[in-house]
Amino acid sequence: MEILTSTTAGRAERVMLMLQENAMSSSDAPTIANFLASDPPLRLLSLAGNLFDGNDATVLANSLSSNTNLRLLDIGRNNTKDEGRLAFLRAIFDVSSLASCAASNHTCQIRGVFIWELNCDGDVPWNNKWEKIFAMLALSSEDLFINTALLRGVPASLIPVILYRASYQFEENNSKITDLYLELTDTNRCKQHDVWDNLGCTRPLNCMYELIRSWVVPFTYV
Repeated sequence: MEILTSTTAGRAERVMLMLQENAMSSSDAPTIANFLASDPPLRLLSLAGNLFDGNDATVLANSLSSNTNLRLLDIGRNNTKDEGRLAFLRAIFDVSSLASCAASNHTCQIRGVFIWELNCDGDVPWNNKWEKIFAMLALSSEDLFINTALLRGVPASLIPVILYRASYQFEENNSKITDLYLELTDTNRCKQHDVWDNLGCTRPLNCMYELIRSWVVPFTYV
C-alpha cells in the first residue's frame, strides 16, 4: 500500500501507475482493491501481465463502485477468464435494474477483457451513464421500442431530464454495447436490436418520439 499512496500524490488527471509484469497475485488484490475503493487521485492503472485470477478480478471490479477518478484500468494478460471479465462488465454496466445501471461505474474504461466500448467518455461520465440507460430502455422491450415499464417508480420530476437526455443519444452503427447487454441478459439478438444499432443520427428523434408516444400515465405510474 505504501508504494500506491506514495506515487499518487498530485492531480488526478496527471497520475498514472504502471504495475504490469510484477508477478502480483491473489495476495495483492485486496490491497489494490482497497486502494481503488478509497478513490485516490489516480488516472490510469496498469495491472497487465500479472497473476490475477477470476476471484481477484471480482475483488478488483467491486472496488470500482466507489471510484470516480480512475479513467483506465488495464487488466489484460492475466488469468481472469470469463469470471473476471463478467465481474468487470457488471461493475460498469449492471443491468439488474435501471437503478443499478445508474449506480454503475461510468468513468473507468477496462482494457484487456473485451469491454473497451463502455465508458468511452471518461471526462463526461453523464454521457456514459445515459448511453447505458437508454440501451436498457430500448433493448429490454419485447414489443415496444422503449420499455417504459422500467420507468415505474421514477419521480415525475425526472421525466423532463429523461426527455432531455434522449436528445443526446447519438451512436452510429455500433453494435458492441447491444452485444454486451444481450450477453448480460442471456438474450438472443433479434430484428429490434438491429434497428436500434442502425438508427444513426435519427436515434435521438426516435427516442423522444417513442417515449412520448408510449407514455400512458396510468401505465407508467401505477
